[in-house]
Order: sequence, then structure tokens, then C-alpha cells
Amino acid sequence: MISTKQFAGENAALDLMLAHLTHDPQAIASATADTAVCPTTTAYARQQLAGLLHDAVLAHPDFSPRRPAVLGPAGRAWLQHVTMHGPVADTVMALADDGTDPRHRLDGAQWIAAYAISAVARIIDVYGPDETAERLTQIRNADFLPHLAP
Repeated sequence: MISTKQFAGENAALDLMLAHLTHDPQAIASATADTAVCPTTTAYARQQLAGLLHDAVLAHPDFSPRRPAVLGPAGRAWLQHVTMHGPVADTVMALADDGTDPRHRLDGAQWIAAYAISAVARIIDVYGPDETAERLTQIRNADFLPHLAP
């Protein structure tokens, strides 16, 4: 059974991804505030976003465990239009290059933002922007969170 806090964290994570996808500053601020409601919600949001990032890497048609999962052109193109600050931007680009250095000390909100932006870029790289929006909305409206792989 899913707890109320877990449900809130998962919804906040998906809301943050959708807000970044649409470049909506008010929605980003609202979703960020929702993840800060309590430590449990923050932890679930971070866990969910890390899982979605992982699923998006595995779903990529060119994924191979024998080489780094470098972000492709569609995801990198989308990142050019995302507002990011300092260490978050550096961490997102490190994740785009398969998590190699530099490593940064980020607070919880910064990690959540980095995971959300990275996951959206990875999903766009697999499905494109329109289908990404559809998939995130479907997951957001579902009672459970299925894997993103086709």
C-alpha cells in the first residue's frame, strides 16, 4: 500500500519534471515547495526521480552496459533552453556524460532539481518532447508508477 507521504513525493517529482519540460517557472517553484514539505516527501521525490532517470537510460535504443550512457542530441538540445544555476547545471552535465566528475555538494532541493532535469532530458532523448509530456502525464494520473521502458 502506498503511503500518503510517498504519494505526495512521487507526485511532486512528476510535477517538477512536467514543469521543467514546459519551462513554467511558477510550476517549478510550486513543485519545489511541495517536495520541501517534509523530509519523507523530499526523500521519495529524490528516489522517484533517480529511478526515472535510470529507467530512461535503460530505455534508450542505443544503451549498452559496455559503454557510458552519454546523453544524445535530443536531450542535449533540450538542455540548452533550461534555466539552471551553478552546481546544478554542472551536475546535470556530469550526469549527461554518465556521471563522471565534477562532483558537487548539493543540498536536497538542488539534487532533486538535477535529477528532474536530467530525467526529462533522458526521456526526451528516447521519446521526444511530445511523447515525454504524454508519458509523464499518464504516470502522474495513474495510481502507480510503471517503468518507462516500452
